[in-house]
Amino acid sequence: MPTASPLAGQLQQRVSAAPALPQPPRFEGRTMQDRRNFMRGYETYLTAINALQTQWSGAFAMPVGACIESKTKRMIARYEFNCSPERISEEQWITYFKQANEPSHVDYAVVDEAMKQLRMHTKWPEPESRMMNLQADLEAILDRFNLAELAFEHEQRRLVRYLTNALEPASFRSVVATRLTLQENKKFKNEVVPFCTWVKVLLKEFMTWEQAANSVSSTPAPHGSTPSSSGRRGGRGGASNSANGGG
Repeated sequence: MPTASPLAGQLQQRVSAAPALPQPPRFEGRTMQDRRNFMRGYETYLTAINALQTQWSGAFAMPVGACIESKTKRMIARYEFNCSPERISEEQWITYFKQANEPSHVDYAVVDEAMKQLRMHTKWPEPESRMMNLQADLEAILDRFNLAELAFEHEQRRLVRYLTNALEPASFRSVVATRLTLQENKKFKNEVVPFCTWVKVLLKEFMTWEQAANSVSSTPAPHGSTPSSSGRRGGRGGASNSANGGG
């Protein structure tokens, strides 16, 4: 099955008569983050285009260089390549955008500070939803510093610490922190994915217990127990008042 590629110029394909072809992203940014966002959007677009390829027909993938707004393209060509846009090859454009994935400066002290804002949201009733949102928030902070790939390659223990400190509620965080001190759970301290899988299991158990505890605490007292309790309290209060009066 053929696949679409901005480098596969030798393939003679036409735009298929699909009702609506995926639209490529448009780049008119200025920062490295803008470049990274564009490339992520382009990867999503290319995946959708490739899904339309069949043995008999195919959809044309818009080249990376054709997805750049004209004024932005001229400015990049002038300052980054020192030439006119038409002299820049597709390979050069791809390399230009991929450069944004290379970390330029690593300062984990700043990342540590940013991670203090990481918190698990407890509004979702499913443990999977809570963990997925926590993982997404972790990735968002790492992406802000362009450290996602580097951190997963070299700093998994640090990432586990970030996630552990972000767990909510505090009682659950305490349970996980205690469990991590056990010898059989030491392996989870150094690997993010097994840690997250393990935490989801613990979270499901915790939420089940929490729901049961809340259900018991909210169950009305048996009929007649409150008056007798009040009576006993009244008796003690009366004895106390009598004692005070006698004094």
